[in-house]
Amino acid sequence: TKRGTLSESGRLLYSQFRKKINAEAAKAQVKKLEYNLADVTSGLAAIKNGCADGNALELGGVCVLPCFVKNSAAILGFPRKCRLIACIGAPHGGDETAIKVKAVKRAVKEGADEVEVTAPIAHIRDGNFSYVKREFKKLRSACKKQALRIDLECPLLTKQEILKISALAADCGVNSVKTSSGVYQGGNEIEIISDIKSAVKDRCTIKAEGVATVLEMSSALEMGASVIGSKNAAAVARAILASNDV
Repeated sequence: TKRGTLSESGRLLYSQFRKKINAEAAKAQVKKLEYNLADVTSGLAAIKNGCADGNALELGGVCVLPCFVKNSAAILGFPRKCRLIACIGAPHGGDETAIKVKAVKRAVKEGADEVEVTAPIAHIRDGNFSYVKREFKKLRSACKKQALRIDLECPLLTKQEILKISALAADCGVNSVKTSSGVYQGGNEIEIISDIKSAVKDRCTIKAEGVATVLEMSSALEMGASVIGSKNAAAVARAILASNDV
């Protein structure tokens, strides 16, 4: 062959190499998706289907209510291809800290790989940040070796409150903070992600919740999110894999 050109076998090898790289990149994107099954209308049948999709697609995780942690752990099995996240205190975080702590410990005992707890919104709105700080520290301790994420419920807070709580969570050793779908007081979810990233200074990761399409996922990742939560996670994952012939 002429210099700078590939033989037929060389082109085939290059094509296979590119396909492998694309497949690996697609799977890495799918790993950033968490399937939101933490809905009061999601019964055990929906949980079973969601966990099956989580394993089959090798999603980053499935998010369930505390009452389904034990069932989900059994369905996902060990070793897991998909993490199990217990969602506690939704949607307003109004339970007392002691109740949240007990729920966290039980979720961990029943097999949760990570715990996602809603911040105490009422205390944040009241400016009682010392309460919030104490709660975050107690939750971090209750999780032991498992990861702790704090759900900020952005639509219920101002931008200033969101950024203050994000920084406080990072100070307390929280592993991740989560935005929530919808409009907060002063902007939308995608806009706030980059501001949160500046506030936490890479001390914790950011989960963007409410993504419904591959395009929305791409936008959230570009703004600084590293985890994507979606009720449409299985469909988004399939679209990513299909576009890369995986």
